[in-house]
Amino acid sequence: MAATSQGRRAKRRTQAERSASTREKVIQAVIDCIVEEGVQNTTAARISQRSGVTWGATAHQFGDKDSVFMAVVEHNLDLMSKRMADSLSLEKHSPRERVELLIDQSWEHCNIPSSLAYTQLVLLSRNDPEGKLRDRQAQLTAEQSKAIWDHFFGDLAVDPQALETARNLVYATLLGMSIQGMVGRRKPQFRRELDALKKLVLSTLDLE
Repeated sequence: MAATSQGRRAKRRTQAERSASTREKVIQAVIDCIVEEGVQNTTAARISQRSGVTWGATAHQFGDKDSVFMAVVEHNLDLMSKRMADSLSLEKHSPRERVELLIDQSWEHCNIPSSLAYTQLVLLSRNDPEGKLRDRQAQLTAEQSKAIWDHFFGDLAVDPQALETARNLVYATLLGMSIQGMVGRRKPQFRRELDALKKLVLSTLDLE
């Protein structure tokens, strides 16, 4: 009996583990709700219903609903950073291959649920009267994008202004394609558009 009791105590999760589990449940519930029901229907009540976490517990972990949305943005950016870190061995890729890999991986990421939710939050933040969500989202996205592009191309003799232009071009194009994919009945593949984007980036960076 004593051994059994000790085993049960050993399995008890720490407060930090319980908090992390709660955050994960809430973030995933918000992502699912935004993707399936739309961001306008992602209310505190729906978040609680989907996550199985009371709004009081959610507020304790995150704060207000905008803070919950911001956690979704951060979660999506973390997934993007991990994807890019796992996909690239610089010494094994030519400059052309790096451009192709960066755009292909970025577009694949644009189509996962967390990124689809992120895109809807980008549109929502336009109407943020105080601009907190919009400004923080823009800041984090810009910082992450710069870090990724510097990692991909920082060891090459690429003009910094050209790199910034290409980075902004890719972000705007992929975001626009993601939005277009949301509003159509059939989700386009954008193969020709992606090929054209790769050629344009190679030309902009003078890597052809």
